[in-house]
Amino acid sequence: MKIVVIGSGLIGATTAYSLACRGYEVSVLDRQDGPGREASFANGALLHPSMPEPWNTPGCWRVLVRSLYRSDTALKLRLRALPDMVGWGATFLRNSAPEAFERNTLSNLRLARYSLEVMHSWRNQWNLEYGRAAVGSLRIFRDPEAMAHALAGADRRLGAGLRFRPLSSTEVIQLEPALAPTVNKLVGGIHYESDEIGDAYRFCVALVSLAQQVGVKFHFGTDVLSLRHRGERVTEVVSKHERFEADCYVVAAGSYSRLLLRQLGIGLPVRPAKGYSVTFNNCAGESRALSMPIIDDQLHAAVVPLADRVRVAGTAEFAGYDVSLRAERVRNLTTLIETVLPHSQFDPASSRPWCGLRPMSADGVPIIGCTAIPNLWVSTGHGHLGWTMAAGSGQLLADLLSGERPAIDAAPYAVTRFA
Repeated sequence: MKIVVIGSGLIGATTAYSLACRGYEVSVLDRQDGPGREASFANGALLHPSMPEPWNTPGCWRVLVRSLYRSDTALKLRLRALPDMVGWGATFLRNSAPEAFERNTLSNLRLARYSLEVMHSWRNQWNLEYGRAAVGSLRIFRDPEAMAHALAGADRRLGAGLRFRPLSSTEVIQLEPALAPTVNKLVGGIHYESDEIGDAYRFCVALVSLAQQVGVKFHFGTDVLSLRHRGERVTEVVSKHERFEADCYVVAAGSYSRLLLRQLGIGLPVRPAKGYSVTFNNCAGESRALSMPIIDDQLHAAVVPLADRVRVAGTAEFAGYDVSLRAERVRNLTTLIETVLPHSQFDPASSRPWCGLRPMSADGVPIIGCTAIPNLWVSTGHGHLGWTMAAGSGQLLADLLSGERPAIDAAPYAVTRFA
């Protein structure tokens, strides 16, 4: 059976590899000149099943309203994006009700934990190198109420396999001495022991190389224009210069998946949420001594050590398909790193700001499975958890497409839940 996968980011690459391992003839199309060049390129580098909460937390509507008039909020809504978000936004807010939010959080946690298991098996089998470090992550708090709220949520997820350890401010410094200058401002922290870090782009490149070895053909620089269909089947993919025919088609094009499926009359409840990061080279001071990723609960962003670099990542901006770097949003991240590591020394000339469009589903849970067209499949909507869920998502879709029983219940991720 021939399968065409559209997209060679983390989700497309893991899907293509998983399908090829089942004996399918797989071709991957991507408009960029190499794999992982869009939302996967400079993300937060955190593999963190510990924080599976969707962004539509209870009461998030207040944050969104405030964000219309402020540039320093973690979740930012641009006025020009509003017309395209009306229907999607209603579902987004409906899923911020406490019961729905908790259900969706558990769905994300199950897929995230499964995904790390798949990652471990791939890494052990093929010795994949992507700067992985299994040191956990440290979430720090300045507000006792916020910490109590986070611990209550973590307690509710113990039964789903979440592992964590609450820490006093003194224990936070013992675990991560680089935070010593801020000890008087902290009330404590949570150490999530199962979290890992790794360079998502390096992983993507390594996995694509492995996929090529098992027969996957990659067509880079191939901008997909449309999907053609006849009756209830997709018949071909049309790019600027070529046409590709297959038995099945998988759309794993991140935020752009929605635009492709819309041509076929399929309304995918996914909208782009722009995420930012700044990567610093030639670090000195506390940042060089940082041993694990620090997640600042108040500022909703993370500082992550990556070999000889430090990356700070966070914030989400609903601005449509605008991929321009906004100076004030980048400044929010540089302010964060100065707050978390006040004695660090950074070379401004070595900093590399970046932004990418994360595909956000209306309920905060990925969309993985078959569409209303029997030979058309989709995997998108992972939001800020694409790196964490990538391997498991690829395996899950490959199981479903091949008729095998998945290792986890696939129902929470089905397209039909939005029907």
